[in-house]
Amino acid sequence: MVEVSGKRTALDAIKTSVKRLGITGVLGVVAMVFLYTACTVRVLPNEMGVEQRKFGFKVGIVEKTFGPGLYVVGPGVTMHTFSREMHVLEAAGTQSESSERAHLREKVLGRETHRTTDAINVQTSDGYAVSADVTLLYSIADPVQVAREFGWGTLYVQAFVINTFQNGVLTTLGKMNAESFYNEAIRISAVLEAEKTLKERFAERGFRVEKLLLRNYAYVPAYEKSLHDKKVAVQLAEKNRKESLVNEEKAKLGQIESKGNAAITIAESEVSARISKIRAEAELYSSQVRSKGDKEINVAAAEAKRLKADALNSSGGRYVVALETAKMFENIEGAVMTPEQYIAFIRNSWSVIGVNPGNAPAGSGK
Repeated sequence: MVEVSGKRTALDAIKTSVKRLGITGVLGVVAMVFLYTACTVRVLPNEMGVEQRKFGFKVGIVEKTFGPGLYVVGPGVTMHTFSREMHVLEAAGTQSESSERAHLREKVLGRETHRTTDAINVQTSDGYAVSADVTLLYSIADPVQVAREFGWGTLYVQAFVINTFQNGVLTTLGKMNAESFYNEAIRISAVLEAEKTLKERFAERGFRVEKLLLRNYAYVPAYEKSLHDKKVAVQLAEKNRKESLVNEEKAKLGQIESKGNAAITIAESEVSARISKIRAEAELYSSQVRSKGDKEINVAAAEAKRLKADALNSSGGRYVVALETAKMFENIEGAVMTPEQYIAFIRNSWSVIGVNPGNAPAGSGK
């Protein structure tokens, strides 16, 4: 087999060049990665950046807030980040549930933004203690100021947020007495006052208070019992007062009903008396009219009899009597009258001359 002169030498040279090129490429990539990681920094969408310079003419914190993006930083320059998220400070009596919520939020957001503390023991104006579960929602408004005053990370939470939060709540809610916590209007007003106070204090240090929430409150057992007894006594007094008012109204109603019944009885008596009076007057008038009528009738009858008797005593009257007597004889059959005919004849005769049986003839003067 024929071999070309210098072949092995050429292969060795090629291998050496390839190795050198590979090493150079690897070193270049490593250098680029080093330069990228050392000279660039990324601010995430839920973060704010604050630049710190350790060398140069202007050393310290740069008065500028950097938004999300990729930034090139020089030697001695560090980009610190703060969370844009809503921060939660929760004071609760049940730490297990609060810690579980804080852990879940940290897992989702990737950083600690939920801190828990014990419930706040509010000393009320009347000397009682109220355990309050309060939640503060806040955010970082000026990261440059926060970095200048509290440094990096979450040192500001322990150094400022927790103490200011507790003092603000105690100062405002402590103005109320224990019973005022039951009064919704007073309680809400006190929480709003506490929120206003915290907004002012937090704004001075580069933070923004979003909301203050009073979630729950509980009294000490001794006060619970005394308050319960007091409420029962107040409700009992109110019940007695209302029952007294009801009894008074019932008494007034009874008086009104009695007066009404008396008025009705009096009115009925008056109406009955008037009716009796009218009836008596009507009967009296009727009897008077009837008596007057009877009197006038009797007088007229007597006058008629007198006139008839006078007429019979005159010459013409005798003629009429004779005619009437002749007519009576026409009704008698035969020459002799029976007793019945004789009686009828006598009565008719008396009737003609106006004489009643048993009386003397009218106008005879006997």
